Amino acid sequence: MGSDWDEIKRLAADFQKAQLTSTLQKLSERNCVEIVTLLLEKQLVEVVFTNDGKEYITPDHLEREILDELFVNGGRANLVEVSKTLNVDLSRIVGLADHIAAENPSVHLVLGQLIDEDYITHIAQEINEKLALRGEISISELASQFDLPSDFLQHDVVEKHLGRIIKGRQDNTNPRVFFTQAYIQRCKAKIRGALAAITRPTNVAVILQQIGVHEKIFHSLLDEISPAGQVTSKLANAQYVPLIYAKTQADWVNSFYKQNSFLEYDAIQKLGISDAKSYIRKQFPSEEFLFLKRVALGARLVELTVVTALNECSATKQYLDMSTILPSNLSEDDIEEVFSAIMAQKHSNPSNFVYLDSIVFSQPYLQQLVQPCQTLAEAQAKAAIDSGIYQQHIVDKTLAQKGNTSAQDLEDDGKLDKRDERRKKAASGKAGGGAQGRETKTKSTKKHARGRAAATQNDSDDEDDLQQGSRGGGSIKKTVKPLDLVKTSDIVKLISASLEEEGLEHLAKPIAGLYTNQFNQAALARAQELFEATPQTNRRQTHAAIQDRVNTLLIDIRLYEKGLKLFPQDTQAQLVKYLLKSLGNEICNELSLYVASECNLTVKNSNLNVDQRNKLAQECDAQYRAALLEQNKALNKTIDEFELATEAVLKTCSMIIKKVDKKKDRLLIADHKKKLQEQLLECQDPALLLHLAALILFTTISSCILHASGKFVSAILQHIRGSLNDPQNALLLRYHDLVLQVLQAAPDSSDTKIAHEQLQAMQREVVDLAQNFNRASVSKAD
Repeated sequence: MGSDWDEIKRLAADFQKAQLTSTLQKLSERNCVEIVTLLLEKQLVEVVFTNDGKEYITPDHLEREILDELFVNGGRANLVEVSKTLNVDLSRIVGLADHIAAENPSVHLVLGQLIDEDYITHIAQEINEKLALRGEISISELASQFDLPSDFLQHDVVEKHLGRIIKGRQDNTNPRVFFTQAYIQRCKAKIRGALAAITRPTNVAVILQQIGVHEKIFHSLLDEISPAGQVTSKLANAQYVPLIYAKTQADWVNSFYKQNSFLEYDAIQKLGISDAKSYIRKQFPSEEFLFLKRVALGARLVELTVVTALNECSATKQYLDMSTILPSNLSEDDIEEVFSAIMAQKHSNPSNFVYLDSIVFSQPYLQQLVQPCQTLAEAQAKAAIDSGIYQQHIVDKTLAQKGNTSAQDLEDDGKLDKRDERRKKAASGKAGGGAQGRETKTKSTKKHARGRAAATQNDSDDEDDLQQGSRGGGSIKKTVKPLDLVKTSDIVKLISASLEEEGLEHLAKPIAGLYTNQFNQAALARAQELFEATPQTNRRQTHAAIQDRVNTLLIDIRLYEKGLKLFPQDTQAQLVKYLLKSLGNEICNELSLYVASECNLTVKNSNLNVDQRNKLAQECDAQYRAALLEQNKALNKTIDEFELATEAVLKTCSMIIKKVDKKKDRLLIADHKKKLQEQLLECQDPALLLHLAALILFTTISSCILHASGKFVSAILQHIRGSLNDPQNALLLRYHDLVLQVLQAAPDSSDTKIAHEQLQAMQREVVDLAQNFNRASVSKAD
């Protein structure tokens, strides 16, 4: 120690001597500036100039001064203030501050401030004092107090010194909150005391407001406290239900259910239970309930009382008053709901019962009750026939249907005229002229019935009232009021006496309403049977059927005529002859047989030839004879002459010729094509298959139908040849040649077997071509 002190004294003497020694040579300020500038240019020295440029300092010295400022300011220095104090540019200060923070782990650069460990220890002590005073503290409060980032405070201050300087613990649910153990104990005591004092459901928010505890701490400590009650949820509107209150509720519900075997939702809600159904399920987990709109019935009550009584009612063929076996405070709606729920079960059969005003009737009881009404329906039907009421109803219905048909035809004609007028305007150039004036066609979507289907449809609508102003354009549609042969009042009179004995006379009208339509339909059916039993009616029905059949065949002939006109004259003449020999011959047979029946002539064979029809015509009355003979002659003439002759026969038979409706042609052609396609799918004979395929392809390409026999297949294939591509033509030609080979060769020859095998292999391709060929394919082939 003595030698060190001597060394210090010697150095002090040398320093004093150097200070007292005079300078031998002095440099001017200008020379000093030039020397420093030269050193800087040669990068022999590095200095930092002050803001006024009159002074400079080395970076190491500047770094020491920054650390001195940090020490002077108590461990926290703002770099802006340091820049002003040291009169050095802020960028130089920031750069050196980054260097200091990187080199020295105990110094932190935070938001333009240098902070050392001493300052951090200091604020940790302050935080500990504040935490001890309040019991709880959050990082957000500390950030606003110390003006430091929350992440820096949490990680570098609080969590770093937690358990050493800061005496507390971190909240598991919210890591940015810290509290002391004493605070937790105080919160537990407050919560325990408040919950122990509550005797009825209380909102959790009200409890927290009274005891001053945060909601998160309340829910986190609730499980540790294990109170004598439960919290409904952790949401904002949660309630605390004390155990004594819940026990009182459960006791009341259990007691009421044991006494009555059902529970009312309103009564449970008055106890403070909002969801009654869920509470019942929770309270009685092993019980089964039938949940209705107002009440919940126990399964035992339903099974042992209601279901048993219904089974007995069905077995004894009687009725059951359900209000006598169910609790008295159930309304009629509740009783009906119980019955509907029981009938909805799998083992129930609703068709065995009828429910009316809490009374359940078995079907056998009601059938026995209304049994006398069967005789009433029979008597009413006979009376309607005898008085002519039913005949008048049939006439009115027929006139209404004819009026509607005429009105519809007039409306369609009007629409057609307007459409033609619009097309003429478009063709004249008003739509833009040239290729720009387009014509838009609307396809009809109406379904038209033919033959028997049309007759059936005409007889189906007889229960509509008079309606006016249809959507199309104000046309009047006439309908016939339905005929009521059996009325509700008639049934009431028959069943009232039996119901009065049981005290159920107030249900006579509802029961009668259930069976009025049934017995009225039975009476109408019986009246129709009696009406059809008369010879005049049978004759009228035969007249209508023959008329529809002949009109349908005439329409078919007109459509077939369009198709055969596409062929050359020689082929066309043969097709016309075949058409008249087939369909024309059928029309002649139909009319000849009808006239024979009108003249009371007996005909043994229904398939007549020309000679038989001529002989039959000679035996008929004079008014029919000439027309029938002329019709037979027309079979060897043109189609137009045959149609004129047929119209003459129809006129003599008082039959109506239907007006030509060209709008239906497309539907009829499509229906004909569909039938051909169905026959094609079922066909296995090669010759018939080729015949059907040729007819289908002709219809698809020309949009016309054709009535031709198998000998015209070659002509048909030649006609459609230009609309098919080469592979398709080759397929049909090859198939046609193989068919001819099979027909001409011996049945058991080897060539025939080989041809059959080839036909079988090609069958699928021919069927696919006929089924899937469309007009688009025609345009592509062209």
